[in-house]
Amino acid sequence: MLLSEIAWHLGGRLEGPDLDIARLAAPEQAGPGELVVVREARYLEVALASGAALILDETRFCPDNPSRIRVPDVQKAWPLVLALFDKRETWASVGIHPTATIEAGAVVDPTVSVGAYAMVCRGARIAPEVVIAPYCYVGEGVEVGPRTVLEPRVTLYPNTQLGADCKIGAGAVLGVVGFGFQDKERLPHTGRVVLEDGVELGANCVVQRSVVGETRIGAHSKIGDLTDIGHNVRIGKGVMMVGSSGVGGSVVVEDEVQMGGWVVLSDHVRVGKGARITGGSAISKDVPPGETWAGGIPAQPVRKHWRRLALLDWLVTVERTLRQFLKQP
Repeated sequence: MLLSEIAWHLGGRLEGPDLDIARLAAPEQAGPGELVVVREARYLEVALASGAALILDETRFCPDNPSRIRVPDVQKAWPLVLALFDKRETWASVGIHPTATIEAGAVVDPTVSVGAYAMVCRGARIAPEVVIAPYCYVGEGVEVGPRTVLEPRVTLYPNTQLGADCKIGAGAVLGVVGFGFQDKERLPHTGRVVLEDGVELGANCVVQRSVVGETRIGAHSKIGDLTDIGHNVRIGKGVMMVGSSGVGGSVVVEDEVQMGGWVVLSDHVRVGKGARITGGSAISKDVPPGETWAGGIPAQPVRKHWRRLALLDWLVTVERTLRQFLKQP
């Protein structure tokens, strides 16, 4: 792709020769024929030494020798640049692969792509432009909304419902029986899992179906890889949850919550709207709306957490002083 084409897509201005660009590269790994997006000033020197073409803010200094594209705002241009070089996985062509199984009674739109060895059971309803990658299992009564993508080896248990424009990462399992027992016997789980429009789940996520009712994830929430979501959980709209987290049964996560990685939410807690939880925290009580909690096990409001650490540092100093005093004759 020529630099002039890239500049046109970004609404930027080309300075220097119009080179053919093979790919994007990180500043420390770039070379001639590649393109570096200089998002921070500290990377400019390394990027200049690489011989690659650059994308820069209008105001950032740059010698005349490298070809460069000037844009008003590099941070806003960044996702547009990535989109230009993105080579998306196709997973399957439109139509049904000869090795796939579509049971009688399943409704599959003609524009759907079903990959090799996938299975769609009776009663399932697959909307237009859905992609079902190889080795997926779509159970009885499942509904998949328009343009949703199931990556390889996704399992949708019976009656799971996915909205439009969802993306489900490889190996994810939705609708599995939850971890609920009474008198050492597993309780039947009669509910289902519902994902609203625009939800994204990372690879190998697990979402348990409810004992009764629904386990629901709200529209446009994004959940990272290896996250386990328990039965009867309700996650609101626009939630951002980094991977490797655990959400206990019957938890409520309200709209616009942000969670770092390796967060554990104990069962039946509520995380209020717009709250933020730092990575590695364990939440055992309700988090009020808008608050930031941190501090490992158990997590605390962030001000309380830092105050506690400051107090510990002070106590170490006091202990040292006290020991020196006691040694005096």
